[in-house]
Amino acid sequence: MKAIWKREMQGYFYTATGYVFLGVFLTVSSVLFYLEILNQRSGDLPTFIGEMSYLWMLLSPVLTMRLLAEERQKKTDQLLMTSPVSLPRIVIGKYLAAVTVLLMATALTLLYVLIVAIYGKVYPAELAVNYLGFFLQGCAFVALDMFLSGCAGTPVTAAVLAFGANFLLWILDLLENAVHAEWIAEVLRFCSLYARNESFLMGQLSFSGILFDLSVIALFVMLTIYKLDRERIGGRTYRIGHKDPATREEKQARAGRKRTRRFSAAVAVAVAVSLIAVNIGAEQLEKRNGWRADFSFNSISTHSAVTKDTLENLQHPVHMYALFRKGDEDAPLMELLNRYAAASDKVTWEQLEPSLNPALISRFATDTETPGENSLIVYCEETGRWRTLGPEDYVSLSMNTETGEYTYSGWTYERSITNAIAYVTREQVSRIVIVQGHGELDGETVTHFDGLLAANRFEIAYADLTDPDYVPDPGDVLVFFSPQKDLNEEEMNKVKAFAEKGGSFLFTCDYTDPLARMPGYTALLRSYGFLPLEGIVLADRADSGSYYNGNRMYLIPEMCSTDLTMDLIGSGADRILLPGSRGFEEPEDTDRNLITATLLKSGDTAFLKQLTGTETNLEKAEGDQDGPFALALQARRITGEGYVSRACVIGCSGALVNEQVYAMTDIQQLIVRMAEFLLNLEASDLEILAKEAIRPALGTGSIGPGAVMVAALPAAVLLAALLVLARRRRR
Repeated sequence: MKAIWKREMQGYFYTATGYVFLGVFLTVSSVLFYLEILNQRSGDLPTFIGEMSYLWMLLSPVLTMRLLAEERQKKTDQLLMTSPVSLPRIVIGKYLAAVTVLLMATALTLLYVLIVAIYGKVYPAELAVNYLGFFLQGCAFVALDMFLSGCAGTPVTAAVLAFGANFLLWILDLLENAVHAEWIAEVLRFCSLYARNESFLMGQLSFSGILFDLSVIALFVMLTIYKLDRERIGGRTYRIGHKDPATREEKQARAGRKRTRRFSAAVAVAVAVSLIAVNIGAEQLEKRNGWRADFSFNSISTHSAVTKDTLENLQHPVHMYALFRKGDEDAPLMELLNRYAAASDKVTWEQLEPSLNPALISRFATDTETPGENSLIVYCEETGRWRTLGPEDYVSLSMNTETGEYTYSGWTYERSITNAIAYVTREQVSRIVIVQGHGELDGETVTHFDGLLAANRFEIAYADLTDPDYVPDPGDVLVFFSPQKDLNEEEMNKVKAFAEKGGSFLFTCDYTDPLARMPGYTALLRSYGFLPLEGIVLADRADSGSYYNGNRMYLIPEMCSTDLTMDLIGSGADRILLPGSRGFEEPEDTDRNLITATLLKSGDTAFLKQLTGTETNLEKAEGDQDGPFALALQARRITGEGYVSRACVIGCSGALVNEQVYAMTDIQQLIVRMAEFLLNLEASDLEILAKEAIRPALGTGSIGPGAVMVAALPAAVLLAALLVLARRRRR
């Protein structure tokens, strides 16, 4: 076998075949690397490797076309088959020679990895999985194309056959998404060399994927041996009506060869069927038990301890509907759904075509939301609750403070799905009621606040206190978003009764709110120790760390340590921005029935400015009140009936509803903590960290040196070809 391998390697590099393969492969891959990586300064090597994998389809025939077909064309095949080397060793030796050249091409692409490592960041474990899938896919194509070379009479015919078969595999892979018959689509997907490679490109080490590639290699190597063996033991045949001049012994030998061929065919069929059965079983076991190992750079499909605990303690079954058209699936989401189903026998899911399931969509539609394409419906039949997640639920945004542009800062697949599962399976869901009817911010304005709490297992409702039929439930939280009109006597009675039974409040109180004309609402604030001041809080120009981007109205407050904020401060989630805030008097010592504490505080040198319609001077003037000021407070009040009523107030409604503030700061964590405080819930463990979304970009100096290095690769192959082939021609 070693002699066969050496002979074939000489055939590759003492002729132009090997150099053509390496040269074309490296030229195309270098162009791809420049366009996809260097030109865009991207560190996304897996996507680049995925694009390179299509080169196997195009170039594998170059490696295999002469392996067997050339032997037949030159009439050296019989000499080779009668040599002392066994037929399996001959075939395997030729195959290993082609794979060696394939491995050389793969190894040379590590120069691209080196460039990314120098100017950016490489994730070795993920990269190893990417390259494993890339190399195994190439080996599978070589095995298939070598078999076709054994079926062809000339190298050109072998190349055409191999390219046609490779191209057909690609077409069938595309056809899978267009076929409506599910069993046909499953067969096509099972046979796809491209679909199998997707998990490796995601950094998922798929043992069933490795087994499939090895099975394809073994199957076509075996078929090649079988094909050549049939040719070797095949006898002469005669036309009907002509006498066979063979002797009795020759006829007996011929009959023996036929029995051998039939036995070999039966063995080949049995091996093929066994390989298919083993692969189907391995794929199902891997999917059911979650055996794929996650080596992706951001551990995108790895469950956190919080998710594991949530799934272990599920009390009710959950079923999820992934509304995706075939071919448009969100690959990380599909991988995660398999992991959820593997982690708990109470979690199941299925993929459905939205256009083919209008009844399902209608079933889960509400007045404000209709599930559409690329949605995920998380449903618990026993509680009757569901939650619909869309693409916007899987990303967290951050804002570039220099350009003002939003960028994806992380993937929140796990956070959103786990929160949805916890919400739909909960026996009782806490409710946040946003009060309307007094000029408050409307539902469209508070949509981000609404969505944030809904995503964190709270039920959101809207209620009008002016409705005589509405009576607040003390188990809820009433949210007043900067009302502009006072509460009447009947409404105040409702609110007082609500508070006496232990109901809780969240207030926003902007500096523009006409509190002087709202004595009832002001009295409600004061009952919790919230004493609003007239005017806007401005930062001192000299205290640059207390305001944002040169705008002294945009305050960066200090987060004070209370039972509500302690874990936020400990985790570093204490960056808050208040774009224009009212101030409150800092709470003094209160009686044992009322405990009020400051959550957010201005800088010590801040001051209070009374702004009129024509006021433009933001400098401190005589008479302006000096800080520091409370900008947000929390309170507990023991009612006359022995209940504990809780309240929070913040002097800037914009902080709770502004998308830019959400993207730039930790206000979302603070909002969730406030909701939990007001409902007397333990701090949520479901604040699962977002997974990193983007690999670090390459440095600005990478394009020039990188382009030179990648251009040198095909140039080096060309130079080697000229030196070797010119030297051999002179002999």
